[in-house]
Amino acid sequence: MAKFRSLTHEELESMEKEFIDFLVLNGITGEDWEKLKQENPENAEGICDAFSDVVFIKILKNCRYIESHSPKHLVAIFCDENTMHLQGLEAPMESTLDFTNPEDFEILKTAPPAGIKRIKSTKEYEGEREEEIWKMLNNGFFISDQKLYMTLFSL
Repeated sequence: MAKFRSLTHEELESMEKEFIDFLVLNGITGEDWEKLKQENPENAEGICDAFSDVVFIKILKNCRYIESHSPKHLVAIFCDENTMHLQGLEAPMESTLDFTNPEDFEILKTAPPAGIKRIKSTKEYEGEREEEIWKMLNNGFFISDQKLYMTLFSL
């Protein structure tokens, strides 16, 4: 069973060369792979899961910034080696500002409107860095670049 999730058939197909390299590194020839898929599909699935973990670990190790947008909350996080650094904004519920609207988002590049609460915090990882980032990605965050984080940091 994959630590994160199994790659889909389409994802595996798009990474065919990398998967073949993975098989070769693990001493599995093309002929062996075909035979394994036919005779022991559970083991073949386990190998696909192991490859999936390698792919996701590489992605997560390289992940430095994640963010989340909702109508009233905007959050960007810098994920360093041991700590997450959060920068965010929170709009009052009665506000017409919507952080998911690109036009409202442009307003933030100058200065947040009155009534917008700035959020800032730092947190050490409680468990493995990559697993914590993975959980956040499965709860509405997405991998991003540093632009939003730096914009919020400079406000």
